Amino acid sequence: MSDIKWQEPFCAGGGNACLQIGHTTDGTPILRETSAPHELVTTTPQSLRNFIEAAKRGELDHLL
Repeated sequence: MSDIKWQEPFCAGGGNACLQIGHTTDGTPILRETSAPHELVTTTPQSLRNFIEAAKRGELDHLL
């Protein structure tokens, strides 16, 4: 999976817990934390879209 182009990390408070998002050559979204770059999470574009929209609506605020 070395051909993944990772988007710059989203870091909280300037710390080292950063989330990077990329996608595989077939378009599968893939996520990782910079502190554990070999642990990857894959999902579908629709599932990622649903997650982001739920976060925008505040439906995940209780997890913080």
